[in-house]
Amino acid sequence: MAGTPQYEDQIIRNVFAISLREQDADGTANPPVICLQGLAQELQAEGRPLLFGKDTIDRAIMARLLDPPEQYPQWPLHYLTGCYGRATAEIRQISSLRDKDAANRLQLDLQYCKELIASNAGLLLTMADSLFPQPDQAVSQGPLQLLEGLTSSDSSLPAGFLEDLVNRIEPDDLPDLVVRLMTGINQKLLKTSPLGEWSGLLQAILRLSSIKPIARALTQSPAWLGAIPGLSLRPDEGRQVLLTLLGPAFALAVLPDPQWTNATRPEPSVGQQCFSDVQNRRQSDVTASQHSLRLTMSSIVDSLHNISMDFLRNQDTREAMVKWIGICLEWNSKERSKMKMDYAHAAPDSFFINLDAVLLKMCEPFLEPLSGKAWGKVDAGYVTNNTRISFQEETKLNMEAEEEKTYLQQRRASQEGASSSASSSSGAAGSRPGSDGAAGNGPNYHFICECFFLTAKGLHLGLSKAITESADVARELPHYIRGQQEIEAAIQGSSGMELHMLRAQATKVKAHVELLHERKLCFDTVLQEPSLLRNAIAFYRLLATWLMRMAFPPLTQGQMPFVPLPDPIPVQFRCLPEYFVDDLCELMLYVGQHSPKSLEGLQVEDIMTFMVVFMGSPACLKNPFVRSRISEVLFVLLQPQAGENRRRAPVAASVQNLIEGHPMVQQYLVRSLMKLYVDIEFTDRSNAFYEKFSTRASIGQILEDLWSMPAHREAWKALAAGRGPPDARGAAEGQHVHLQFCNMIINDSTYLLGEALEKLPQIKDMEALMDDKAAWDALSRREQQEKEGALRQESRVIQTYLSLAVIAVRTVEYSTTEVTSTWLLPEMVVRVANMLNYFLQFLTGPNRRQLKVKNPEKFGWRPKQLLPQLASIYLHLERADSKGAFAAAIALSDRYRQDMFPETCQIQQRC
Repeated sequence: MAGTPQYEDQIIRNVFAISLREQDADGTANPPVICLQGLAQELQAEGRPLLFGKDTIDRAIMARLLDPPEQYPQWPLHYLTGCYGRATAEIRQISSLRDKDAANRLQLDLQYCKELIASNAGLLLTMADSLFPQPDQAVSQGPLQLLEGLTSSDSSLPAGFLEDLVNRIEPDDLPDLVVRLMTGINQKLLKTSPLGEWSGLLQAILRLSSIKPIARALTQSPAWLGAIPGLSLRPDEGRQVLLTLLGPAFALAVLPDPQWTNATRPEPSVGQQCFSDVQNRRQSDVTASQHSLRLTMSSIVDSLHNISMDFLRNQDTREAMVKWIGICLEWNSKERSKMKMDYAHAAPDSFFINLDAVLLKMCEPFLEPLSGKAWGKVDAGYVTNNTRISFQEETKLNMEAEEEKTYLQQRRASQEGASSSASSSSGAAGSRPGSDGAAGNGPNYHFICECFFLTAKGLHLGLSKAITESADVARELPHYIRGQQEIEAAIQGSSGMELHMLRAQATKVKAHVELLHERKLCFDTVLQEPSLLRNAIAFYRLLATWLMRMAFPPLTQGQMPFVPLPDPIPVQFRCLPEYFVDDLCELMLYVGQHSPKSLEGLQVEDIMTFMVVFMGSPACLKNPFVRSRISEVLFVLLQPQAGENRRRAPVAASVQNLIEGHPMVQQYLVRSLMKLYVDIEFTDRSNAFYEKFSTRASIGQILEDLWSMPAHREAWKALAAGRGPPDARGAAEGQHVHLQFCNMIINDSTYLLGEALEKLPQIKDMEALMDDKAAWDALSRREQQEKEGALRQESRVIQTYLSLAVIAVRTVEYSTTEVTSTWLLPEMVVRVANMLNYFLQFLTGPNRRQLKVKNPEKFGWRPKQLLPQLASIYLHLERADSKGAFAAAIALSDRYRQDMFPETCQIQQRC
């Protein structure tokens, strides 16, 4: 019966696989049942029955562990974990007994069994060399014996065992034990790829982090931040994060790490398994591999987020977790901010992508700007005052280094004075450093504030840098493919040693091309993961809204901002990092180019209005290059097509609706684009001269697209006529912006088209030389190669110049159908007449035949389109020239010829 001593004896025998009678021993059972002969003799000597009970359990366990049987299939620790699991199972079965009193008594006895099991397991782990006999291998592994139970679903540790175990281990012994356990997990993780057995390893860490004493012991250990005896940590060595206790988990890599060798590369290799020999794979197979990897990535991030939240929810470990994130960022801040980083000194891309994904998930509760959860908590002072991560070396939105230095000195002096005053009035009372996540002796900041700025910096060092690296791979790949093709072509006519060298070179280049294909597809897989992009866009939407509220405080009261934003711009805003805006643009560019569907269904109004305002407000964003990035985003999102055969590429409905229907966008977008068109002239970047033409080409195509929309056309006309927005500054400034814009259009058209038209005769001469077989054959092979290279180079230059010039000329052509007043101003009319005459002189003069080249379409040279465009501009301005100023300027121009217009008519008639 349930309440009898015999029943209790049977349960204990089942739990511990032991007996007191030889006939009950069973070496074939699983686990084998062992007879405790010594204990049986002791009980008989004491005159007690050979039955196990609560009063003999501890003696039974000690007898079993002190005299383990030879060739037993389990190590002592594994035996005890099995006993714990069987005790738990017996408790469940006993709960169904009808005799509730007996059931309760037996359950208490079994609970006592579990406590004894946990206590003895603790002794095994902490006193293994002096108490219980164990195999040498078990002694050497120590706490690593728990690994299989933590990581394997087939032989998992019983529920509650770890909790009971750590509660019975001395606090001083616990850190070493759990760090050894964590180190063992990490060693396995470093060898495991997302295609391997990673799930059990992360679940093991999650189980450890969920137990508060273990989490506390981990974070209190020097190993938490990578401290290893004999190794000196350096704050500029970002790769050291892999030595921290969470480093290997966050480094689970889809993206290849250039520092891997064949010996250290995690297996199975993602690149080789999913994307090797990609030229011969079906696209559907590649797509399926990418989809599968993204699902795996999502699961990895969910696990890492749960692990992180375990540490953050625990008040004892929260600061350590935030500090770990800050150190990961700071250690990598220098190297991963470089244009060309050295992976030997930086954490790998996958580490930062995982960290960014986790940080974004932490931000999810406050990402919606309309919820207002972030307002009042995100403090701009964090950038200059926090002691966790530094923004000091970053370029600021609109503050030079010397001004920033002075501002910070004044701010610190003011704070020290306030602190001194507060101390004298309140004595020792004050806030506890680090109580809400702040480090050191700096101010305390709300966790939302910490999370916001940590995420912004994490995205800068991680996602944005990975996007840049991906673009580098994409640019490098075609170059090597062309090189491979050239080598293969050269092999056909080679022999001897030259053939041998070319084949060796071809093998090397082919391997590199294969590697670049794998890297590109890995980057595409990771960077186009839908949840990562959605969360990143949501974060930058919050960032854009916060920046707008910072730069224009009346926005918080519902007032619509002006363009440009009124002075003075708050100083705390001006000293924010420039990369806040640059990274927003980087992400939106990538999404627009590679994953535009990610924008469907997302609220992007805040981002769009931010771009319109900041693009036209140089006081907020002094660097024209960064503002030009905004125009690139608009160009990519709108995908306008220049020319007469214009068509609109598919655009996210949310973006399209904002462009066509948002009042603020309609009012200010044209003005902001024109202002940027002018300001991009004045930048100190090394290649600014060429960058400005590219930016202006994008702006020109966007403006042409906007001209087709009635609301934007009216805004353009109002700007030129001085009928600005209803604020005090808009009208006069807007008219001046349009005048500057027209001046720059003339400058660009004259330079670009002039350069191209002067180079076309050189191309014609080169082609004639190559067609003259005798003259060409008379040149040495080296001379031929030099001339072919020069032809390719000049062809690319002409193609670029003509494509940019055509956009500028078209801008004048379509806009002068309705906007002519600016072009006919006294300071403009002579310039525009000279420009038009200059081009017409090329196209109609006696030297126009020098512009005939083979395959002119290759260069974008279309004189049959250009001539009518110039003629249209003449006619548009002539019709609006009521005072005859334009006609007079044409006639007085040094480039005017009397036969120019009749010849133009004849050429057009022939065309």
